[in-house]
Amino acid sequence: MIGRDLRILAWCGVAAPLIYAVAVVAGGASIPGYDHIRDPISSLTEAGRSGVAWIQFLFGIYNLLVAIFGMWALATFRHAVRWCIAFGLLVLTAVCGVLMWPFAQDPIGTPATVPGVVHIVLAAIESLATIAIVGLSLAAFRAGGQRRLSWFSATCLAVIVFSGVVTAAATAGQWPMMGLFERLTIGAFEVWLAAIALRLALRRRWLAANGSAA
Repeated sequence: MIGRDLRILAWCGVAAPLIYAVAVVAGGASIPGYDHIRDPISSLTEAGRSGVAWIQFLFGIYNLLVAIFGMWALATFRHAVRWCIAFGLLVLTAVCGVLMWPFAQDPIGTPATVPGVVHIVLAAIESLATIAIVGLSLAAFRAGGQRRLSWFSATCLAVIVFSGVVTAAATAGQWPMMGLFERLTIGAFEVWLAAIALRLALRRRWLAANGSAA
């Protein structure tokens, strides 16, 4: 078990979703014509868009915080198989997020490029990883008899899966509400991340019990 003094790193998991929200909201407000209902989040930093280095920087801070929290949690839960896998995948999402910086999304409606295709692959890995992360947490909570947290994770998982499928269809069909569905998917995961990180930061007994569970 990692010492109490390092439990402050759990707050990185609380801060990360807040940074993400600021990047998306403020970034969208700074780009003329950008629509949070219509446009995907990746369009904020799409290839060829100028003046968005500060948005990329905020996303970079977000991924750094996620990585720090994930690595701390991974070490803390190293004896709990489900949690170990879940937090390992969380670190993977942060790595994919960082790699998206040089591999920006192609502007919608333009021919596909190699960086743009890599961006799509990284996004797909992130999406599948988030489903697995929340699913593993649901299994861990059920195994531990923690009903409230089980229902919370189940709700987040249902939203992520349902809205994720709709987002994929909306992206393929260029639906006018594509951005909204994507935000529901990502938002559900960010809520899960913040809630779990906050609980780890505040509940030492819960941390000790789950950190030693299989």
